Amino acid sequence: TIAISYGAKKIQLPFSLALKDFEMERYPGTNSPASYASEVTLIDTRNGINEPHRIFMNNILDHGGYRFFQSSYDADELGTYLSVNHDFWGTTITYLGYALLTLGMIMIFFFGNTRFKNLAQKLKQLKTASLVLAALLVGINESTAQVQLTPQVPTVGADHAIVFSEIIVQDFRGRMKPMNTLSLEMLRKISGSESWNGLPADQVILSMYLSARDWYSIPVVKLGKHEGFTLLLNVAPGQNASYKDFFEKDGTYKLRDLIQEANNQKPEDRGIFEKEALKVDERINILNMIFSGRFLRIFPLENDPNQNWFSPSAAGQGNPNASAFFSTYNQALNEGLSTNDYTKANLLLEKLKLTQRQNSPTILPSEHQIEAELILNRFQVFRVLALTNTVLGLAFLIVLFISVFKPSLNLSKLLNLLFGITFISFLFHTIGLGLRWYVSERAPWSNGYESMIYIAWTSTLAGLLFSKKSSGGMAATMILSGTVLLIAWLSYLDPEITPLVPVLKSYWLTIHVSLEAGSYGFLMLGAIMGLINLLLMVFSNSTNLPKVKRIINELSLLSEMTLIGGIVMLSVGTYLGGVWANESWGRYWGWDAKETWALVSILVYAFILHMRLIPGLRGVFAYNVSTLFGLSSIIMTYFGVNYYLSGLHSYAAGDPVPIPNWVYYAVVSLIIISLAAYFNYKKYLHKKG
Repeated sequence: TIAISYGAKKIQLPFSLALKDFEMERYPGTNSPASYASEVTLIDTRNGINEPHRIFMNNILDHGGYRFFQSSYDADELGTYLSVNHDFWGTTITYLGYALLTLGMIMIFFFGNTRFKNLAQKLKQLKTASLVLAALLVGINESTAQVQLTPQVPTVGADHAIVFSEIIVQDFRGRMKPMNTLSLEMLRKISGSESWNGLPADQVILSMYLSARDWYSIPVVKLGKHEGFTLLLNVAPGQNASYKDFFEKDGTYKLRDLIQEANNQKPEDRGIFEKEALKVDERINILNMIFSGRFLRIFPLENDPNQNWFSPSAAGQGNPNASAFFSTYNQALNEGLSTNDYTKANLLLEKLKLTQRQNSPTILPSEHQIEAELILNRFQVFRVLALTNTVLGLAFLIVLFISVFKPSLNLSKLLNLLFGITFISFLFHTIGLGLRWYVSERAPWSNGYESMIYIAWTSTLAGLLFSKKSSGGMAATMILSGTVLLIAWLSYLDPEITPLVPVLKSYWLTIHVSLEAGSYGFLMLGAIMGLINLLLMVFSNSTNLPKVKRIINELSLLSEMTLIGGIVMLSVGTYLGGVWANESWGRYWGWDAKETWALVSILVYAFILHMRLIPGLRGVFAYNVSTLFGLSSIIMTYFGVNYYLSGLHSYAAGDPVPIPNWVYYAVVSLIIISLAAYFNYKKYLHKKG
C-alpha cells in the first residue's frame, strides 16, 4: 500500500498519486483562472505503471476501476481536492436504468394507448367554429428616455468606423472578437444604450479614445435611480452624469469611500445604493479604459506563448513595433479629423489585420465567424423578434376573443397569414441561435441571457408542435415567446458572449442544459394557456357558452399535451444532470439549491398531470388554475435560485435585485382573475357539463 501525497498530507490507498506539480490554467492574455488542474503521477506497484495525468473538472483519471476527480479547490487558489470513486457495477446499472427510463418516456409520445395519444385523439375530435377577421394596426416607436443638449465632440468618419469595427480585439477575459462587439458592450454598460446622439458605438468609442478631454464633460454615464447619486454628484434627478462629475477639484474620486465600504460588505448585506454604486463605479472604470486606450488590445506580439495583445497604454513597455503602430495610427486619425481623408488610417488597419493573422493564427476566430458575429450585432435578431412575437401574440389573442363574441365572422386567410409569419419568425430565431452557437463555439444557453432566448425558442417550438391549428394556443405561444425575449432585452441580463467556466466545458452542457431550459418553455406555455382559459371563463355567458366551452376544452387538451412534453424534458434533464455531476465530481446529487428545486418542480407538475384521478380536482377550472400557479415552482427554480440563493448552479445568474412591485401586483391580479373565473365557471360551465 502506497499513499496519495499532497504536500505533507498522505492518504493510504491500494496505489498512490504522487503530486508533481500544481498548475492553474488561465484564459489567454489574462490572470483570471479558467481551470484548476493538478498534474499527478500514478504509481501502480502491482503493474509497474508510472502514468502522468492532469486531473481537472470534466477530465477524470480512470485506472483499475478507480476514478480520480478534482471535486473542488480552495478559495485561496492554493490547493485542490481530489476525490476517489470505485463503483463500476453501481454506475453501470444506474446508467442502464436511466437509459431505460428515457426510452420509456420517449415511447409515451409514439407508442401504445398512452395519455398523450389519448389527448391527441380527443383534440382531433373537437370541431371549432370559424374564426373572424380582425384588423390589427400596431405602431412601434422608439424614443429615448431623455434628451440632453451636449457640446460637440470630434467624430471620426463613418467609413473608417466600419473598417475599425471589423478589427479583432482581445477583451479582458481573453476572448477574441470584432471591435464592433466590444464597442457595443462598453457603450451599453456606460450609458445603457448602444448609440449616442445618433452615432453608432464604434464612432463613439473611437471619439472617446481620440479626444478624451472633450468627453470629460459629456453626460454619458448612466446612474442608478437612488437619490443618493443626486446628492453625491450634484446631478439633476433622472439625468446622466459626466466623467468630471465624479471627481472633486483636487482629483479625489467622490465614490471612493462608498465603493470601499461596499467592497468590505458581504454581497447579501449590501443595500440598493451600494449595489448601484458598484455598477456606476464599473462604468467609470470602463471610461478610464477607453480614455487611456487600455481597451484597444489589438496589436499581437510575434511568437508570444501567452498570446497577450498590446494596447496603446502597454505598447511602450518594451515593444517598439506596437509603439510605432499606435503612434502612426493616432497621427493618421488626427489627420483624418482635419482633412476628412482616412485613407492612411484605413491602410494601417488593413495591415494590422494581416499582422494579427500572421502572429496569432491559432487563437483568432475564422473570417466566417467574424462575419456571423457582425451580422448578429447589425440585425439584433432577438430584439426584433421580441417585438414581432409580442405583436403576433396580441393578434392571435384578438382573433380568439372576436371569435367568441362574433362567431359569424370568418377570416381563415388572416389566420393562415399569422401562422406563416409565426413560422418565419421561428426560422429567424433558429438562425439567430445557430449563429450565436457558431460564433461562441458552444451551445448558446450557458448564461442568463442565452437561457432566456433559448426558452423563448422552445416556447415557439412547443406551440408549433401542439397548437398550430389553434388561435388560442398560438396566442399563448407568441405572447410567452415575445415576453421572454422582452425580459431578456430590457432587464438586468447581459447579452455579452462570455467564455465558459471550467465545469461547463463538457458535451453534457448541450444535453443537460438544453433539456432543463427547454422544459421551462413548454411549462410556461401551459401556464399561459391556463391564463387564457381563465379569462374565457370570466367572459363566458349564456350567449357565447357553446363557443367558449369548445375553446376551453381545446386549450386544456393542448395544455396537458404541452405539460407532458415539459415534464418529460425536465425529468430527463434532471437525472442526466446527475450523470454529468457523476462524470465531473464523482457524485450524482448534492442537494444543491437548483437540484432541489428541479426535483420540487417535477413533483409539482407530476401532481398537476394526475389531478384528473382525484374526484374533487377533475374539472377544467382546477386544472387551469394549477397550471397557472404551478409555474411558480419553475420561476423559483430559474430566477429564485439564480438570483437569491447560493449554490453551484450560478452560471446563469445575474445581479441580485429587489423583487419589483409589479410582481406583487401581478400575483394579486391573477388571484382576482381566478376567483372571477371560478364564480362564472360555477354559474355557466360547471352546471351545464
